[in-house]
Amino acid sequence: MIKTAVIGASGYIGNHLLKRYRGKYPDCVGTSFSNRASDLVYFDIRNPNIGHLKLEETGHQAVIITSAKPNISYCENKTQQAYEVNVRGTLNLIKNISKTSLKIIFLSTDYVFDGMEGNFNDDHSTAPKTVYGKQKEVIEKEIRNLTDNFLVLRLSKIYGLKKGDKTILDEGANLLNQNKQVSAASDQYFCPTYINDLVQAIINIQEKGLTGYMNVCSPEIWSRFEMHTQLAHHMDKEISLVKRINLYDLPEMTGRPLNTSMICSRLSQETETRFISFQDAIVDVAGNYENSRASVNPCIISL
Repeated sequence: MIKTAVIGASGYIGNHLLKRYRGKYPDCVGTSFSNRASDLVYFDIRNPNIGHLKLEETGHQAVIITSAKPNISYCENKTQQAYEVNVRGTLNLIKNISKTSLKIIFLSTDYVFDGMEGNFNDDHSTAPKTVYGKQKEVIEKEIRNLTDNFLVLRLSKIYGLKKGDKTILDEGANLLNQNKQVSAASDQYFCPTYINDLVQAIINIQEKGLTGYMNVCSPEIWSRFEMHTQLAHHMDKEISLVKRINLYDLPEMTGRPLNTSMICSRLSQETETRFISFQDAIVDVAGNYENSRASVNPCIISL
């Protein structure tokens, strides 16, 4: 395992990465801005001075940038504030790291694609439709002008298996457990990926010394409607609790990409990464709620 610093280690992905790295190197640096955890170093990506992190001096060989403003609505409504983090700050951070020997790993998104036909390969041209996707695309295009010692990893929707982790499966199971109706789009597709599989995939990529652009996600393609229908089935809930809709039935979702599924050719050809079955993941998360008692509180929730 390569000793790696995690910028944005208080976030869901960053936290899991740092735990894994620290399993090998207990002194791996993890940073945070909003969460002043005692085991994390305060770091404002808008003013990314990396000197005080002393990464080369402490044997770090890479930096993974997980810090971002990823909320799509926030990026649309607070575009300039998101730009300061997602673009200006991140580019300045990359410029600073590029002056060192450290490899830069930047976590991007399937939203850099237009979301029209899906099955986007590693070298497919980017054409984002959302502000968030456009901001990530700026980094993807500019990083290659700053350094050749980099990885851009495009991720899909990440989930966990723990009750209460508030990722996509747990959110759905929690609502169904309360007999709340879930409005779920049947026309939006993506590749849900288990967090521990993602962490292992990144480690595998690092150990191979790969550089450039890669898609990193499970090969399975699911819609939210399919996902929540299966959850309801395995939780012994009425399937009618899952209401089939089209994504654009929700006005705030108009223009969002409908199919961001990706093909991970480089990942499968150059590493031995494996992913758990999403069907098995659904069964596991449903099981988290099998002993819970729900009170009937009918309402409509959109996911």
